[in-house]
Amino acid sequence: MPRETFLFRLTYRVVRVFLRLYFRFTVTGASHIPPGAVLIVANHPSAIDPLVLAAALPRRGRFIAAAEFLDMPVVGWAMRAYGVIPVRRGQVDLSVIKDASRALEAGTLVVIFPEGRVSPMGGAVKAGAGVLAARAGVPTVPAALLGTARALPLGRYIPRPVKVRVVFGPPLPPPSSPDRAAADQTVEAALTWVRDVERRAP
Repeated sequence: MPRETFLFRLTYRVVRVFLRLYFRFTVTGASHIPPGAVLIVANHPSAIDPLVLAAALPRRGRFIAAAEFLDMPVVGWAMRAYGVIPVRRGQVDLSVIKDASRALEAGTLVVIFPEGRVSPMGGAVKAGAGVLAARAGVPTVPAALLGTARALPLGRYIPRPVKVRVVFGPPLPPPSSPDRAAADQTVEAALTWVRDVERRAP
């Protein structure tokens, strides 16, 4: 598991306080996240999603996230403290899968946004998320981010003070086989749960 450094603990507490004060931030279902290696599969409606989801996790994890997030003010600083496996858009980088697989094998919590980019209305799932779960044989926990698209929609740089929530769902078992089809079904099941939560959200 990644070591919880002083910088991580400081960042985690400061960000949580800010989110609670500015966005009335709440977390539901964190008890669904089992100890040890877990793959968190989340929707991605806003650029602030990594910051919000990291603050919702009960322990430090590694985020598979677009490299450009590291250049964003505040978000980039926080994500470096949390831990990122950067992905370059438009490039096929097998080292990302290898790094994430090693992290899971070491018992780390790994977070991925399967849509691959900010998608307020949902988008096509990129390859890779299911492969990680299948390779490492770990459970997958769905995470629904609610309100972030209203807080910081595409094209906006200053967030609005609207309520933001993160809801975690029950863990899904590891894919039944290491083949691509079984892996993709696990990711689709997680995102189906997330979309159902989105539809029922006020």
